[in-house]
Amino acid sequence: MEKRLDHRRKYYMVFDCETATLPFASKYEGKAKKDVAIAKPLIYDFAYQIIDCKGRVYRRRSYLVTEIFSVPAVFNTAYFASKRPIYIERLKNGEITLKSWEEITEIFLSDLEEVVAVGAYNSIFDFKKAIPFTEEYVKNLYSDNYFEWERRQEWICDKIAEGGKQEKNPNFDKDNFVFREKKYPLFDVMALSCEHLINNDDYKRTCINMGWRTPTGKYFPINAEKVYAYVSGNYDFEESHTAIEDAEIESYLFAMATKKTKHNFTKGLVYFPFRILGKVENFSY
Repeated sequence: MEKRLDHRRKYYMVFDCETATLPFASKYEGKAKKDVAIAKPLIYDFAYQIIDCKGRVYRRRSYLVTEIFSVPAVFNTAYFASKRPIYIERLKNGEITLKSWEEITEIFLSDLEEVVAVGAYNSIFDFKKAIPFTEEYVKNLYSDNYFEWERRQEWICDKIAEGGKQEKNPNFDKDNFVFREKKYPLFDVMALSCEHLINNDDYKRTCINMGWRTPTGKYFPINAEKVYAYVSGNYDFEESHTAIEDAEIESYLFAMATKKTKHNFTKGLVYFPFRILGKVENFSY
């Protein structure tokens, strides 16, 4: 049995995942395909670190989800499906483990009891979309009404692809991650980074000098790759887009942000954190 952590210290979980989507998403193209993938994410790479506010690592977990990774029709919808050989090599080397969703979440639930809060870079996607929808998918996958559920999902995705919006959840809880009827305080590494690490003239000048832009060019980029490149001083840094490596850089950013706040940081989700930095056109270079 794994030794429990010393609870005289506060621990935090920094989570990351890589996702595919439902198999019929291959019939969509361009923006429609992207919108469906964001709305209906299925986790194939599930990883996290348990750290303290200084970024010291106490546990690392890295799993491939059998129900997603091992089904070609599903995994092939992933944006980074070309990375499959990397995962196969890691499986052979024992660097990652292939487990069922139930096996993974059993460990996950146990680890959640060890931490005072959980977060990710863009927590609204990981904790409000990816984990809940994967949970829903697997539950239906092992039920006798799976095909009925899938037909319903395809109808919903057709509407999304046509530009329709999903119904809002009236019970949406921006302060907590809710999983299997339990609540866990939530923080967002992206919002903390925007507020405490990059909302300054130096970062904005760096973006302009390096040619770092968002697709529209209206706002400064706030993705983990650029923020880590700036904070670390490694301007050539490229994100790996495998969950455990991304969780490592996000843990680093979390530690840097909490250091700025003297460990008294704001929890909960922040909508549209890119707005914290203001528009590029309003920046006086």
